[in-house]
Amino acid sequence: METDYDLCRSGIAELGLGFTENQHGQLEKYLSELTLWNPVYRLVNAEGRDIVIRHLLDSLAAVPILRSLLDESPAGSREVCDVGSGPGLPGIPLAIAMPDVRFTLIERMGRRADFLANALAACSLDGRVNVVQRDINEIRGKFPVVTFRAFHPLPDIIEPVSRLLDDGGTICAYKSREENVALELERITEMTKTGKSGSESGWKSKLISIHIPYLDAIRTLCLLSRA
Repeated sequence: METDYDLCRSGIAELGLGFTENQHGQLEKYLSELTLWNPVYRLVNAEGRDIVIRHLLDSLAAVPILRSLLDESPAGSREVCDVGSGPGLPGIPLAIAMPDVRFTLIERMGRRADFLANALAACSLDGRVNVVQRDINEIRGKFPVVTFRAFHPLPDIIEPVSRLLDDGGTICAYKSREENVALELERITEMTKTGKSGSESGWKSKLISIHIPYLDAIRTLCLLSRA
């Protein structure tokens, strides 16, 4: 009988990520922690196969794009900031898949930050992945890549997120349909014209469709960099 992690393994293979057995063990442990504590903390609105497909594989599908962004970053550092990390999505699956990259997970809610700390310890990631329990407006670090998923609409957070970017850095937002993202980008353009976007020079955007194994829904990565 196929287990949820059997499904995860086949999805990882379809994504071409080439996990080692150690990485599979880390992700399986994370899935176990997420499944165990989800009924208590209400971490994700899913269970079983849906957690694997809609959350783990969804997070991992962006790995090639994120690697490319880090390789091209003029800052030279290999660090990613996951804003509004919640239960560690996409940050923890990405950290498992990218063992040469440091991650900072920003989460303001205490219960979720506690879950993150425990999950990182269980997955042996606590030396390379840092949890910061603060509101995004209180963060002063600089990162070559800032990512988030299931967070606020882009116009609502573009200003505080932009303050986290290194020069030449990129925002990588997990989104759904391109037409929905286009509406958010239109609002950002209007905000730039009125000086409310956090960047007088505006933003360049690029939309990339990504395939999630076993998922029929469309997923889009929205890349934003300063124009």
